[in-house]
Amino acid sequence: MQKKIIALAIAAMASSAVFADTNVTIYGRIDYGFMNRGGNDGGVAARASASEFGAGLQSGSRIGFKGVEDLGNGLKALFQMEFGSIKNDQGKGAGDGLSSMRNAYVGLTSKYGTVVGGKLDGVRYGIFNKYDAFGGGNVGNFTQMTAQVDRANNAVAYISPSFAGLTATLAYATHIGDANPMTLDADENSNGGNKGDAMLTTAMLNYKNGGLDLTGDWERVSFKDGATSGTASALDEVTVWTVGGSYDFGVVKLAALYDNLQADARNGGGVIVDVNTWFVSASAPVGSKVVLKTTFGQTEDKKASGDVKASKIGIGADYMLSKRTKFYATYGKIYNGDNSDYRLSPAANCTTGAAALTKCSSAIGTHGFDIGIAHTF
Repeated sequence: MQKKIIALAIAAMASSAVFADTNVTIYGRIDYGFMNRGGNDGGVAARASASEFGAGLQSGSRIGFKGVEDLGNGLKALFQMEFGSIKNDQGKGAGDGLSSMRNAYVGLTSKYGTVVGGKLDGVRYGIFNKYDAFGGGNVGNFTQMTAQVDRANNAVAYISPSFAGLTATLAYATHIGDANPMTLDADENSNGGNKGDAMLTTAMLNYKNGGLDLTGDWERVSFKDGATSGTASALDEVTVWTVGGSYDFGVVKLAALYDNLQADARNGGGVIVDVNTWFVSASAPVGSKVVLKTTFGQTEDKKASGDVKASKIGIGADYMLSKRTKFYATYGKIYNGDNSDYRLSPAANCTTGAAALTKCSSAIGTHGFDIGIAHTF
């Protein structure tokens, strides 16, 4: 299941398990499978191969609660709380289950648009997962090759009504933390998440008309009054431009995305990171049960010394047992440049990049496959 952009999460207010008196919906997902990864290309040394059973290979297991209340005169209140990192393969550990908040917001919606505040899914993160046929999951997903704000803490957002298919999203967050320009982590412990923390500003436009879907996004993480330790101490700001689009022909859905991320040094040091990323993707239904998927893309840091470039291809299929239950199987392979050290992971925000910028300890090897079953409710 694809991670939702803010606007999509807010729109999906109706589901199966509703308590009529309180208008609260319980929803979730449980996922379990087997994964094998290996390969030494690009300098991968520690744990160069692994075979393991695990949870959340296609998308993390989670449980959530959401609801809406009609306040009259076209105004409605809404909320959502979603908890993740549910390890249905081994039980609860530190930071798992109901102690791990994926997103949570409360707000108001009317004919003039929707305003929400809380911990919100990253807009750009949702765009990558929207146009990647793997939706940010399985070892075939391409989003793992990029730096993402997967969720923004202490955030507010406005989502406009649709005007002839055009929708705007504006968001601002004050809790991005002591971020690395190549990982954009939200540091939960940095300066309490308000004054003195790095700040994120987002502006997105989306156009939908029939099978056509187009998105443009601009985002900036400002460190000018923010974190002063770690990698971020050298940064003034990180700016990202993203454009993506897809067209559903019925027999196949084609998509493409281009993204540029630049990091500027403080004290007039100029651009020190300049990452260009692109991918193309396709998904095709075969009958009523099977969906074939593939994605191929590349990312490269133009400012890095040497060949800091990597490509990745993913190939996979879903077999639908019902609308809510499916089998999946995926193969992924990464091709590293001489100075790159990207490693394979089913987690969407799991970039490793150059060896000195490793973020995701769960990434292993450069090629592998996964198979599993997932159920949503």
